[in-house]
Amino acid sequence: MENITAINRKKINYIKLACLLISLISFPALITHASNPSEISGEILTVQMQNKTLKEVFSYLEKNSNYVFIYEEAVDLGKRVNVNISDKSIEDIIKEVFSSNGFSYVIKGRQVIVKNEKSTGLMSSPVTAQDAIVVRGTVTDHTGMPLVGVNVVVKGATIGTVTDIDGHFDLPNVPKGATLLFSYIGYKSQEVKALEKLTITLSEDNELLDEVVVVGYGTQKKVNMTGAVSSVKVDALDNRPVTNATNALAGLAAGLSVTNTGGGTPGLESPTIRIRGQGTLNNSDPLVVIDGMAGASISDINPQDIESISVLKDAASSAIYGSRAANGVILITTKKGSEGSARITYSGNVSFEKVAKRLNLVTDYADFMEIQNAGLLANGQAPRFSQGKIDEWRNDAGRNPTIYPNTDWQDHIYRSPSVVQNHTVTANGGSKTARYNLSFGYINNPGMIYHSNYKRYQMRANVDVDIKPWLTVGANAYGYVDYNNPSAGTAAEGGDVIWGYGAFNTVPGMTLYDPATDLYGGIQNPEEENVSNANPYRRMWFYKEDFPTISRRTVAKMYGRVTPVKGLTIDASYTYNAWDRRTEHHLTDRDLYRFTADGPVLLRAGVVRTYIRRYNYRNDFRASDVTARYEFKVDKLDASVMAGASQEYNKYDTDYYLKYDLVDESLTALDAASTLGRITGNYNEWAMRSYFGRINLVWDDKYMLEANLRADGSSRFAPNKRWGYFPSVSAGWRITQEKFMEDYQDWLSSLKLRVSYGSLGNNAASNNYMYQSLYAATNYVLGNAVTGGLSQTTLSNTYLTWESTYVTNVGIDYGFFKNRLSGSLEWFNRDTKGILISLPVPLEHGTSSVPNQNAGEVNNRGVDLEINWTDQIDKLTYSVGFNMGFVSNKVTKFQGDVASISGVKKLQEGKPINQYYVLDVDRIVRDQSDLDYVQSLVDKNPNYFATYQRPELGDFLFADANGDGSLNADDRIEVGHGDSPRLTFGANLSLNWNNFDFSMLLQGVGDYKVYYNNQAFRFTTVMGQSLIKDITDNAWTPENPYNSKYPILRNSANSKNNTASTAFIHNAAYLRCKNIQLGYTIPKNISSKFFVENLKIYTSIDNLFTITNFPGLDPEIAATVGYPAVRQYSLGLNVSF
Repeated sequence: MENITAINRKKINYIKLACLLISLISFPALITHASNPSEISGEILTVQMQNKTLKEVFSYLEKNSNYVFIYEEAVDLGKRVNVNISDKSIEDIIKEVFSSNGFSYVIKGRQVIVKNEKSTGLMSSPVTAQDAIVVRGTVTDHTGMPLVGVNVVVKGATIGTVTDIDGHFDLPNVPKGATLLFSYIGYKSQEVKALEKLTITLSEDNELLDEVVVVGYGTQKKVNMTGAVSSVKVDALDNRPVTNATNALAGLAAGLSVTNTGGGTPGLESPTIRIRGQGTLNNSDPLVVIDGMAGASISDINPQDIESISVLKDAASSAIYGSRAANGVILITTKKGSEGSARITYSGNVSFEKVAKRLNLVTDYADFMEIQNAGLLANGQAPRFSQGKIDEWRNDAGRNPTIYPNTDWQDHIYRSPSVVQNHTVTANGGSKTARYNLSFGYINNPGMIYHSNYKRYQMRANVDVDIKPWLTVGANAYGYVDYNNPSAGTAAEGGDVIWGYGAFNTVPGMTLYDPATDLYGGIQNPEEENVSNANPYRRMWFYKEDFPTISRRTVAKMYGRVTPVKGLTIDASYTYNAWDRRTEHHLTDRDLYRFTADGPVLLRAGVVRTYIRRYNYRNDFRASDVTARYEFKVDKLDASVMAGASQEYNKYDTDYYLKYDLVDESLTALDAASTLGRITGNYNEWAMRSYFGRINLVWDDKYMLEANLRADGSSRFAPNKRWGYFPSVSAGWRITQEKFMEDYQDWLSSLKLRVSYGSLGNNAASNNYMYQSLYAATNYVLGNAVTGGLSQTTLSNTYLTWESTYVTNVGIDYGFFKNRLSGSLEWFNRDTKGILISLPVPLEHGTSSVPNQNAGEVNNRGVDLEINWTDQIDKLTYSVGFNMGFVSNKVTKFQGDVASISGVKKLQEGKPINQYYVLDVDRIVRDQSDLDYVQSLVDKNPNYFATYQRPELGDFLFADANGDGSLNADDRIEVGHGDSPRLTFGANLSLNWNNFDFSMLLQGVGDYKVYYNNQAFRFTTVMGQSLIKDITDNAWTPENPYNSKYPILRNSANSKNNTASTAFIHNAAYLRCKNIQLGYTIPKNISSKFFVENLKIYTSIDNLFTITNFPGLDPEIAATVGYPAVRQYSLGLNVSF
């Protein structure tokens, strides 16, 4: 090895290059040239460079050859030289450039090691054998991957070497007690006392990385990007006990919001993802693209398989995806194989889950009966419970909990804890011509609610093969099989395990289960007979568990890459994505008993009518695409041109079967049932064909210009309205590259201005056939006979066409103090026009469904901000980050001045989407003075309370908002800014010290008004249903007229205080500790003794705390209820062999 003092290599080592898409272009050539040095020396080049720095010459030669330049610290990279050489080999050029400028060099394979002939001042005196040692060791990154080409130098001397492809190095003749300096571009340098055996782990230096970001149909250097793209640090997913990567994205990127409003039932999660808010009145979900395969779901893949995530937020970055990119794009790249011996990695964790927040229920049955009686008396109704029964329960004082129960149903339906397992095994390796990455995963989640258990088996295989230096083929394949408890769906949002006819329909006076007799109970108080027998155990065993819901997905992508000439790359691929689900229900039930001192008494026999109910769902998606990319350089211009075409087809199929009265319950075939219930089935399909192109121009690494154009043809529209065209243009200016900025570069490291404008599309009509009239089979009576025929079910709209979204984006990327402080600030404006909605039509149209029209318009406007600080203090490296997104939306066209009111939500021009529209609470009528005020309103207008009931003591008095002297629906007011938060934010902290690492992620939303009125928050009492103690303790009573927060609780027979009003509007702003974790990596010199390459143990907590004033279960899910939010305590292990 050559003795050198500092080494500069390419920005990323070869192993990591193999994991990036850009490597697919260059890797075949690198392998070919590395294996045949004669080909390298045969390259003919012309170099005309005037007054250029030596660094610029190195960079030019590296780009136009297969050499890598390594040089001593003493080499002055800023020295300016003139090079005028025509039609000479690369070796001749190197010789002429360096020898004429006082440099010597040595060529070793692909490495050109450059030395300063005059740099002899640092030569060390000869080292005698007894004063010297041989240092051997390995250098890896923080994940345990070996680093190739790390510079290992004896500090103050010219003794040095570089690491090989396995990260190993041997350095002889090292003076005892010397200090070794380890340096590598993209990583922080490290000084270590010389020992005979060393294991070194280098930390990444983000300020030096020439970061490559995945964009549509390719990659781009981040410094040259002109669109609004956020890169999610995948490290944030490491060591977190996430089984669905979607849930882990919250708080990781500005403008990206993730809320679990769809419920967290294992395997049935449906988080809502928004990029820069809700920009349409239709589906606002972003497009998800995994390894170039569109239409996938983030939940389909194992989080441990993810290599990178890019969020495309503006038209410039998204327009290449055209019609489905109006709501943004999330690009996910999975891990690829790399050259080297097989590397086996196990990553697993065990999590202990508990409910993050429980309801504060009235569990004392004596108190419960008194509150229910008070609610009846408030209405003038007779009380239901006798004082004798109330005293009977109170006097027992919990001595006989089976006969006199005071039950909290949460103790029965929630596991404590739920133990979740998540395991992944990965194999990665390959040769120079073939590389592979295989992973196998297993998830076992018993569910926080009993009988919501879930299992998943998943697999992924990524294979790349270089058949020829100019031809690469490969395959990406992944899939899973899910097993859900057949009753799991009832635990989802609104499911009746809790909310419907389930646990909330129980009272404290029920013994839900008696372990002594192994029996299930009903109501213990005969005075409540026939009011509440909704034992949740019955509902949770609603379907036999012998028939789990089975879901399968199989995705396969085959692709090829051809590089026929230098700079030209042609890619082609074919993708098949198949999903199916089989759901089968066999009804079951439980006997319910009342427990007495004389033994159990049967209340209700669990006898049901047997049946088989079967659902079959299937979706088939096929896509093919071909792209051609040509990259070239002319003088100071770097340019690339890309063009391509794609075609997609999708078919969704459903079947439903129901038959009753099984001959024998053990027989599960449809023919075993004797009575036909219902059999039905249907399918729908759509197709799309697209052509697209992109041009990228970079002049002198200062000025960037990008243009995109995509044309989409959709089968959802009539032939003459089928095609939509979506162009975009963007420009960038790297201001700090200008000469007039040189005086500021000691503190201003980077500054780039970006501007973009473009259009995107959306074809999300209510169904796939809106431009056609649809018919269904119908029976007619002709004469005295019934005759089959057809009737129109859907009117047509042949003028239906694309929604169009026009986006303007202005952004600034900045870096200060050698990029230790970095980030971006963006402003955007998004106008969506021609929104596909259904407007009111004349009643004379008949009974057919009304088609969509291109009638709505919405404006979104906001800012994104990202700030990051990275630094090192001695052995402690740390980083702090903050991101924020603010967006406001407004309906700019809908139905003129006519509002659309649905429940408590209002949609109207000039207002936010789905603004709340409710009565305003003026006050609680607390005493006689308030009653006198109520009377004064009636004196002025006897019909003042004609629409809403007149309040009495303890009731709400609603405000006459419009001041017309009458209280009616026109007095409703607009509250809030719609049903999506305007401000979202996230913050993260990471620390690394020695072998320890620590990280914390905070996430939240700002001021966000929600309407929260359901069984868990209402101002009525309902017989046979639970009561919330937080409300009953703070409700108006004659004994507590002035300190009450809530009105008098009336029985639900009179629900005037439960009228939709501002009393149910709450601020769901919150700050949540999303994740906190601590890890320790076993030193290499210990783990290597057990043939382990890398070993890390860690502990993690999800949902550690939430700061909020929201009274509900979880501010993230706000007004929705269902599967509870959980707190996870996890222990994990990562080990590589």
